[in-house]
Amino acid sequence: MYRGLRGALALSCLLGNMALAAAAPKTAPSPVPTDAPDAQAERLFAQAKDAWRTRTDVPYLRYGALIRYLHKGHVFDNWWDTYVRTSDGQISLSRLVDAAEDRRRLSGIPFSIFGVTIFDTNPDAEPIRIDEPRIEPSSSFGIVVRPGMSDPTPSPEDLIEAGETPDPQASAELREIGHVEAARDYRVELIGTETLRDGPALHLKLTPLRFPRVNRLRDLWVDPTTHRTMQLNVAGILNGAPYDGALWTVYYVQLQGRNYVQQVVADEPLHFGFDTTIPKFEIDLVDYHFPTEVPQYTFDKPFSF
Repeated sequence: MYRGLRGALALSCLLGNMALAAAAPKTAPSPVPTDAPDAQAERLFAQAKDAWRTRTDVPYLRYGALIRYLHKGHVFDNWWDTYVRTSDGQISLSRLVDAAEDRRRLSGIPFSIFGVTIFDTNPDAEPIRIDEPRIEPSSSFGIVVRPGMSDPTPSPEDLIEAGETPDPQASAELREIGHVEAARDYRVELIGTETLRDGPALHLKLTPLRFPRVNRLRDLWVDPTTHRTMQLNVAGILNGAPYDGALWTVYYVQLQGRNYVQQVVADEPLHFGFDTTIPKFEIDLVDYHFPTEVPQYTFDKPFSF
Protein backbone atom coordinates (compact mmCIF):
# COMPACT_ATOMS: atom_id res chain seq x y z
CA MET A 1 0.00 0.00 0.00
CA TYR A 2 2.81 2.40 0.86
CA ARG A 3 4.47 1.87 -2.51
CA GLY A 4 1.12 2.43 -4.27
CA LEU A 5 0.55 5.70 -2.39
CA ARG A 6 4.07 6.90 -3.18
CA GLY A 7 3.56 6.14 -6.91
CA ALA A 8 0.28 8.05 -6.95
CA LEU A 9 1.94 11.09 -5.34
CA ALA A 10 4.78 11.00 -7.89
CA LEU A 11 2.32 10.84 -10.78
CA SER A 12 0.35 13.74 -9.30
CA CYS A 13 3.53 15.87 -9.04
CA LEU A 14 4.49 15.05 -12.63
CA LEU A 15 1.08 16.06 -13.98
CA GLY A 16 1.20 19.28 -11.96
CA ASN A 17 4.60 20.22 -13.36
CA MET A 18 3.37 19.57 -16.91
CA ALA A 19 0.36 21.82 -16.37
CA LEU A 20 2.56 24.62 -15.03
CA ALA A 21 4.91 24.31 -18.02
CA ALA A 22 1.99 24.52 -20.44
CA ALA A 23 0.57 27.58 -18.70
CA ALA A 24 3.90 29.42 -18.54
CA PRO A 25 4.30 32.14 -21.21
CA LYS A 26 6.43 31.08 -24.17
CA THR A 27 9.61 33.01 -24.85
CA ALA A 28 9.56 34.73 -28.25
CA PRO A 29 12.32 33.60 -30.62
CA SER A 30 15.30 35.92 -30.75
CA PRO A 31 15.34 38.08 -33.91
CA VAL A 32 18.07 37.45 -36.43
CA PRO A 33 20.73 40.11 -35.83
CA THR A 34 21.38 42.54 -38.70
CA ASP A 35 23.98 45.21 -39.14
CA ALA A 36 23.05 48.68 -37.92
CA PRO A 37 21.81 50.84 -40.81
CA ASP A 38 24.18 53.30 -42.46
CA ALA A 39 22.16 56.49 -42.05
CA GLN A 40 23.79 58.35 -44.95
CA ALA A 41 23.49 55.37 -47.29
CA GLU A 42 19.83 54.80 -46.31
CA ARG A 43 19.08 58.48 -46.95
CA LEU A 44 20.68 58.33 -50.41
CA PHE A 45 18.75 55.16 -51.27
CA ALA A 46 15.50 56.86 -50.20
CA GLN A 47 16.35 59.86 -52.40
CA ALA A 48 17.04 57.52 -55.33
CA LYS A 49 13.58 55.99 -54.80
CA ASP A 50 11.97 59.44 -54.70
CA ALA A 51 13.61 60.33 -58.02
CA TRP A 52 11.77 57.37 -59.60
CA ARG A 53 8.47 58.00 -57.82
CA THR A 54 8.22 61.66 -58.84
CA ARG A 55 8.95 61.14 -62.55
CA THR A 56 6.24 61.89 -65.10
CA ASP A 57 6.00 59.78 -68.23
CA VAL A 58 4.99 60.53 -71.79
CA PRO A 59 2.03 58.45 -73.04
CA TYR A 60 3.98 56.40 -75.61
CA LEU A 61 7.53 55.42 -76.49
CA ARG A 62 9.00 54.02 -79.67
CA TYR A 63 12.54 52.70 -79.93
CA GLY A 64 14.73 50.03 -81.47
CA ALA A 65 15.56 47.00 -79.31
CA LEU A 66 18.72 45.07 -80.14
CA ILE A 67 19.92 41.75 -78.76
CA ARG A 68 23.60 41.30 -79.55
CA TYR A 69 25.69 38.32 -78.50
CA LEU A 70 28.95 36.58 -79.29
CA HIS A 71 29.35 32.88 -80.12
CA LYS A 72 32.52 31.23 -81.43
CA GLY A 73 33.88 34.50 -82.73
CA HIS A 74 30.66 35.48 -84.54
CA VAL A 75 28.51 38.46 -83.51
CA PHE A 76 24.75 37.93 -83.86
CA ASP A 77 22.33 40.88 -83.99
CA ASN A 78 18.55 40.64 -83.64
CA TRP A 79 16.41 43.79 -83.96
CA TRP A 80 12.87 44.72 -82.97
CA ASP A 81 10.76 47.81 -83.61
CA THR A 82 9.17 48.48 -80.21
CA TYR A 83 6.25 50.50 -78.89
CA VAL A 84 5.42 50.99 -75.19
CA ARG A 85 2.21 52.33 -73.65
CA THR A 86 3.39 53.80 -70.38
CA SER A 87 -0.01 53.87 -68.66
CA ASP A 88 0.10 50.09 -68.17
CA GLY A 89 3.56 49.10 -69.43
CA GLN A 90 2.15 47.26 -72.45
CA ILE A 91 4.92 46.41 -74.94
CA SER A 92 4.54 45.68 -78.66
CA LEU A 93 7.55 44.13 -80.42
CA SER A 94 7.85 43.57 -84.18
CA ARG A 95 10.86 41.56 -85.32
CA LEU A 96 12.82 43.30 -88.07
CA VAL A 97 13.66 40.69 -90.69
CA ASP A 98 16.63 40.86 -93.05
CA ALA A 99 15.99 38.21 -95.72
CA ALA A 100 19.64 37.90 -96.72
CA GLU A 101 20.76 37.66 -93.10
CA ASP A 102 18.14 34.99 -92.36
CA ARG A 103 19.26 32.91 -95.34
CA ARG A 104 22.83 33.09 -94.07
CA ARG A 105 21.85 32.00 -90.56
CA LEU A 106 19.38 29.28 -91.54
CA SER A 107 21.53 27.50 -94.09
CA GLY A 108 23.58 24.42 -93.25
CA ILE A 109 22.87 21.29 -91.20
CA PRO A 110 23.54 20.75 -87.48
CA PHE A 111 24.75 17.31 -86.34
CA SER A 112 23.67 16.26 -82.84
CA ILE A 113 24.01 13.26 -80.53
CA PHE A 114 21.40 12.84 -77.78
CA GLY A 115 20.30 16.44 -78.26
CA VAL A 116 23.83 17.88 -78.00
CA THR A 117 25.10 19.65 -81.12
CA ILE A 118 28.50 18.27 -82.15
CA PHE A 119 29.07 20.60 -85.08
CA ASP A 120 27.19 22.64 -87.68
CA THR A 121 28.03 22.89 -91.35
CA ASN A 122 27.19 26.60 -91.14
CA PRO A 123 29.41 28.47 -88.67
CA ASP A 124 27.05 31.48 -88.88
CA ALA A 125 23.97 29.49 -87.84
CA GLU A 126 21.96 30.95 -84.95
CA PRO A 127 23.08 28.82 -81.96
CA ILE A 128 20.23 29.71 -79.55
CA ARG A 129 16.58 30.64 -79.57
CA ILE A 130 16.21 34.33 -78.78
CA ASP A 131 13.45 35.52 -76.45
CA GLU A 132 11.80 38.88 -77.03
CA PRO A 133 13.51 41.72 -75.11
CA ARG A 134 10.49 42.62 -72.97
CA ILE A 135 12.28 45.14 -70.79
CA GLU A 136 10.33 48.22 -69.79
CA PRO A 137 12.49 51.22 -70.82
CA SER A 138 11.59 53.13 -67.65
CA SER A 139 12.20 50.14 -65.35
CA SER A 140 14.07 50.74 -62.10
CA PHE A 141 14.66 46.97 -61.74
CA GLY A 142 13.18 46.93 -58.25
CA ILE A 143 14.26 50.26 -56.76
CA VAL A 144 10.55 51.05 -56.68
CA VAL A 145 7.53 49.01 -57.75
CA ARG A 146 5.04 51.07 -59.71
CA PRO A 147 1.32 50.20 -59.96
CA GLY A 148 0.56 48.00 -62.95
CA MET A 149 4.11 46.78 -63.40
CA SER A 150 4.84 43.04 -63.01
CA ASP A 151 7.84 42.47 -60.80
CA PRO A 152 9.00 39.22 -59.18
CA THR A 153 7.06 38.09 -56.11
CA PRO A 154 8.25 35.60 -53.48
CA SER A 155 7.75 31.98 -54.51
CA PRO A 156 6.79 29.31 -51.94
CA GLU A 157 10.47 28.30 -51.88
CA ASP A 158 11.46 31.92 -51.12
CA LEU A 159 8.96 32.08 -48.25
CA ILE A 160 10.12 28.80 -46.73
CA GLU A 161 13.76 29.87 -47.04
CA ALA A 162 12.90 33.10 -45.17
CA GLY A 163 11.09 31.17 -42.42
CA GLU A 164 7.61 32.25 -43.52
CA THR A 165 4.61 30.07 -44.36
CA PRO A 166 3.34 30.37 -47.94
CA ASP A 167 -0.36 31.07 -48.44
CA PRO A 168 -1.93 27.89 -49.89
CA GLN A 169 -4.64 29.99 -51.55
CA ALA A 170 -2.16 32.23 -53.39
CA SER A 171 -2.13 31.81 -57.17
CA ALA A 172 1.08 31.60 -59.14
CA GLU A 173 -0.59 33.83 -61.74
CA LEU A 174 -0.96 36.78 -59.37
CA ARG A 175 1.48 39.65 -59.62
CA GLU A 176 2.27 42.41 -57.16
CA ILE A 177 0.57 45.65 -58.23
CA GLY A 178 1.56 47.74 -55.22
CA HIS A 179 4.29 47.81 -52.64
CA VAL A 180 4.19 48.80 -48.97
CA GLU A 181 7.63 49.23 -47.48
CA ALA A 182 6.94 47.94 -43.97
CA ALA A 183 10.48 46.64 -43.53
CA ARG A 184 13.91 47.18 -44.97
CA ASP A 185 14.59 44.90 -47.92
CA TYR A 186 18.32 45.68 -48.12
CA ARG A 187 21.31 46.56 -46.01
CA VAL A 188 22.67 49.66 -47.77
CA GLU A 189 26.30 50.75 -47.62
CA LEU A 190 27.92 53.82 -49.15
CA ILE A 191 31.08 52.70 -50.96
CA GLY A 192 32.15 56.15 -52.15
CA THR A 193 32.21 58.39 -55.22
CA GLU A 194 33.18 56.91 -58.59
CA THR A 195 33.47 58.32 -62.10
CA LEU A 196 31.19 56.75 -64.70
CA ARG A 197 30.96 57.50 -68.40
CA ASP A 198 28.29 60.15 -67.62
CA GLY A 199 30.18 61.74 -64.74
CA PRO A 200 30.62 61.30 -60.98
CA ALA A 201 28.25 58.98 -59.10
CA LEU A 202 27.69 57.80 -55.53
CA HIS A 203 28.10 54.03 -55.29
CA LEU A 204 25.73 52.16 -52.95
CA LYS A 205 26.17 48.47 -52.10
CA LEU A 206 22.89 46.61 -51.47
CA THR A 207 22.67 43.28 -49.66
CA PRO A 208 19.21 41.69 -49.52
CA LEU A 209 17.93 41.04 -46.01
CA ARG A 210 15.29 38.59 -47.31
CA PHE A 211 14.04 37.04 -50.56
CA PRO A 212 17.31 37.41 -52.55
CA ARG A 213 15.63 36.04 -55.70
CA VAL A 214 13.04 38.83 -55.48
CA ASN A 215 15.17 41.66 -54.04
CA ARG A 216 17.69 41.46 -56.87
CA LEU A 217 19.55 44.77 -56.60
CA ARG A 218 23.21 44.46 -55.70
CA ASP A 219 24.82 47.82 -56.57
CA LEU A 220 23.46 51.25 -57.39
CA TRP A 221 25.13 54.39 -58.72
CA VAL A 222 23.21 57.66 -58.33
CA ASP A 223 23.81 61.24 -59.41
CA PRO A 224 25.13 63.21 -56.39
CA THR A 225 22.88 66.20 -57.19
CA THR A 226 19.65 64.85 -58.72
CA HIS A 227 19.85 61.32 -57.26
CA ARG A 228 18.76 59.85 -60.59
CA THR A 229 19.94 56.29 -61.22
CA MET A 230 22.93 56.29 -63.54
CA GLN A 231 23.82 52.59 -63.36
CA LEU A 232 22.94 49.49 -61.35
CA ASN A 233 23.74 45.79 -60.92
CA VAL A 234 20.86 43.33 -60.73
CA ALA A 235 20.97 39.58 -60.04
CA GLY A 236 18.70 38.31 -62.80
CA ILE A 237 16.27 39.70 -65.39
CA LEU A 238 13.26 38.46 -67.40
CA ASN A 239 12.21 35.72 -64.91
CA GLY A 240 13.46 32.82 -67.02
CA ALA A 241 16.64 30.76 -67.45
CA PRO A 242 19.39 31.57 -68.12
CA TYR A 243 18.63 35.29 -67.79
CA ASP A 244 17.39 35.10 -64.20
CA GLY A 245 20.54 33.37 -62.95
CA ALA A 246 23.18 35.87 -64.06
CA LEU A 247 24.43 39.23 -62.81
CA TRP A 248 23.68 42.17 -65.14
CA THR A 249 24.78 45.78 -65.38
CA VAL A 250 22.12 48.28 -66.46
CA TYR A 251 23.12 51.64 -67.94
CA TYR A 252 20.72 54.58 -68.14
CA VAL A 253 20.49 57.63 -70.39
CA GLN A 254 18.64 60.87 -69.68
CA LEU A 255 16.34 62.07 -72.47
CA GLN A 256 14.06 65.09 -72.18
CA GLY A 257 14.67 65.11 -68.43
CA ARG A 258 13.66 61.45 -67.96
CA ASN A 259 15.68 58.34 -67.16
CA TYR A 260 15.56 55.47 -69.67
CA VAL A 261 17.32 52.14 -69.99
CA GLN A 262 20.09 52.36 -72.57
CA GLN A 263 21.90 49.06 -72.22
CA VAL A 264 21.63 45.82 -70.21
CA VAL A 265 24.85 43.77 -70.24
CA ALA A 266 25.46 40.29 -68.84
CA ASP A 267 28.45 40.34 -66.49
CA GLU A 268 29.04 36.59 -66.87
CA PRO A 269 28.55 33.91 -69.56
CA LEU A 270 25.03 32.63 -70.20
CA HIS A 271 24.52 28.87 -70.46
CA PHE A 272 21.77 27.72 -72.85
CA GLY A 273 21.08 24.02 -72.38
CA PHE A 274 23.97 21.61 -71.88
CA ASP A 275 26.17 22.52 -74.81
CA THR A 276 25.90 26.24 -75.65
CA THR A 277 27.69 28.97 -73.73
CA ILE A 278 27.36 32.62 -74.77
CA PRO A 279 30.34 34.58 -73.40
CA LYS A 280 28.96 38.06 -74.17
CA PHE A 281 25.32 39.09 -74.29
CA GLU A 282 23.66 42.50 -74.22
CA ILE A 283 20.32 44.22 -74.84
CA ASP A 284 20.37 47.76 -76.24
CA LEU A 285 17.42 50.17 -76.36
CA VAL A 286 18.23 52.87 -78.92
CA ASP A 287 16.75 55.64 -81.08
CA TYR A 288 14.02 56.73 -78.67
CA HIS A 289 11.00 58.60 -80.05
CA PHE A 290 8.01 60.00 -78.12
CA PRO A 291 4.85 59.86 -80.28
CA THR A 292 1.72 61.49 -78.89
CA GLU A 293 -0.62 59.00 -80.59
CA VAL A 294 -0.31 55.34 -81.56
CA PRO A 295 -2.94 53.25 -83.41
CA GLN A 296 -4.97 51.16 -80.96
CA TYR A 297 -4.28 47.89 -82.80
CA THR A 298 -0.56 48.30 -82.05
CA PHE A 299 -1.12 46.68 -78.65
CA ASP A 300 -3.76 44.14 -79.65
CA LYS A 301 -2.77 40.52 -79.07
CA PRO A 302 -2.11 38.60 -82.30
CA PHE A 303 -4.91 36.32 -83.47
CA SER A 304 -4.26 32.62 -82.87
CA PHE A 305 -6.28 29.48 -83.61
